[in-house]
Amino acid sequence: MSTFDAHYTPAHHFARDADRYAAWERAGLFRPRPAAERFAMILPPLNITGGLHLGHAYEHAISDAFIRHRRMLGAETLWLPGTDHAGIATQALMERQLAAEGTSRHELGRDAFLARTRAWGDMTGETIATQMRRLGMSPDWDRSTYTLDPGPARATHAAFSRLFEQGLIYRAERDTLWCTGCQTGLSDIETTETAGGRICTRCSSRIEIRSTPQWYLATTTLAASARSAFESGQLRIDPPELATEYLRWLDEMRDWCLSRQLWWGHRIPIWYGADGTAHSFGPDEAIPAGWTHDEDTLDTWFSSGLWPLATLGWPEATEDLARYYPNDLLITGSDLIFFWAIRMTMLCTHLTGTAPFKRLYLHGMIRTEHGKKMSTSFGNTIDPLDYADEFGTDALRLALCRRARPGADLSFGRTDLTGALALLKKLWSIARLTTAYGIHLAASTPPEPQEPTHPLDRWLASRLERTRALASAGFEELDLAGTTDALARFMHDDLSDLYLEARKPSLRHDPGSRATLAATLAELLLLLHPIAPYLTEQLWESLAGAGGSSQDALDAHAWPAARPGRLDPEAETDVDRLRRLLHAARSHRAKHGIPAGTMLPGHADGLECSAELLRLARLRPDDTIRDHHAAAILTCGPATLTIGTLPQDAEQPLRRSRTLRRC
Repeated sequence: MSTFDAHYTPAHHFARDADRYAAWERAGLFRPRPAAERFAMILPPLNITGGLHLGHAYEHAISDAFIRHRRMLGAETLWLPGTDHAGIATQALMERQLAAEGTSRHELGRDAFLARTRAWGDMTGETIATQMRRLGMSPDWDRSTYTLDPGPARATHAAFSRLFEQGLIYRAERDTLWCTGCQTGLSDIETTETAGGRICTRCSSRIEIRSTPQWYLATTTLAASARSAFESGQLRIDPPELATEYLRWLDEMRDWCLSRQLWWGHRIPIWYGADGTAHSFGPDEAIPAGWTHDEDTLDTWFSSGLWPLATLGWPEATEDLARYYPNDLLITGSDLIFFWAIRMTMLCTHLTGTAPFKRLYLHGMIRTEHGKKMSTSFGNTIDPLDYADEFGTDALRLALCRRARPGADLSFGRTDLTGALALLKKLWSIARLTTAYGIHLAASTPPEPQEPTHPLDRWLASRLERTRALASAGFEELDLAGTTDALARFMHDDLSDLYLEARKPSLRHDPGSRATLAATLAELLLLLHPIAPYLTEQLWESLAGAGGSSQDALDAHAWPAARPGRLDPEAETDVDRLRRLLHAARSHRAKHGIPAGTMLPGHADGLECSAELLRLARLRPDDTIRDHHAAAILTCGPATLTIGTLPQDAEQPLRRSRTLRRC
């Protein structure tokens, strides 16, 4: 296969993408590299009960774009991945497997059941990691963490013991929501109201009210810490309107039922003496002889609520904890504001005095093209790898990022993917044209690039600077839709449809147009890279002659810096007139049914790009057109475009009339 086939076909690039990802990983590009600025994120730990769905792909695509952007800004970046043991869901799934085999967890015994479940979880965790790699996600895999790993287990134990010693954890017998299927107590948020009463969100079994003894966490003090984190400015919430929801949940917080009547999960660190006394011994304390361990496990959300601390070595004062806590950003769904985000701010802020992250980005729910919620129960969930197989990984990522605005739900489907793929095909065509003219990116970036002189070259440089500013602002404001829209408009409307069409005749011989195109394409690839990493890397290697080393990888290149000197209002005004006159000329043709390929006599005045306008409008230069021979006189400011009548041998001669149209 040649470097540039006639058309971009994603299926042809899958093997190359896999090789490229493996090279990135081998080179350690995803690991933090010491720098003056640090930027840390945790990936919401994925439940081991299943693979990725489209909602995961959405969250991961925008997260990966942000982390790659920060790398290119030169920050020491940490994006820490992980998986969650998903207590109730995993145990329910394993018990169904055992029932199908004609046995049960009680026949296996606790230790054997836990060993089997752990082995199954290890397998599914690897499957999830493989899917993430396939979609181009770039966390630091060396730090991948599981909620039942020794570090998180120690952090969970330590946090429980401290809260117990502070008198915030207590045992009480109260009416409890009891799942008849999972055979455990539940919290309000784990059930769903239906016409027939409450049902369990995990197993769809009926919920009963039973009076049972459970361990509770008093939440008043912790909720005050979470409120203070926001009101003091430690924590910023995007979009701002969801801050009201955050505060409402805190105001309505009830004491948290922590215990679950399960085997799978963190066993509650409570031991009972011979006289029934209950005590929580710390992780480094010896358990006295004769004390018995509580049979229950902790609510999964308790351990995941400690995730920003547990993944960095807390309760020890580790170097990682000092460098990366608090995290700079958390990206998660708005539906998890209570399940997870608030529990983290409550627990982590109370235990450390500092909010676990500086900024909370709550994205909306992804829905079908018809606006319906995607759910396993509805049978309408989508495997993102199916879309990646058909449209390509980059098209999937681009389509998702193009819809990503904080807090907003999005209806998503094949139309989005088709549009994204069309943009990437446009980029491929631009790169193919560039190589056809023997233009290489390496020649575009000398230390002091030559300033363009032609108005179209100056205009394109100015438009690129405005686009760079919009793309950068989108990343800073967590508005990837704004970033991708700006880049798509520039690539399609400015670079392809106007500049290349107007300057094509000059690209073989004019140094100015050649340098302008090379510099523009190089910067465009850098700006697009966080969103579409595979194709931009491939084009960079092909056009710049890069050898594929870690130094050549775009993640290791700098994000384009601001260059306000490129802004050229005069050139922008001049080319804006050209564009308006061009549209008016095309409207004139359409109105009179004149084929686009038919050459008409024309004349342009008051415009630096007169020759380019005549060529784009399919007009033959004619300086002798008289007013009474003019089919149209189009004006835009001081610029005028005069279009003459059709030749006499045309099939449908145009009526000779003087028409004046102002843009």
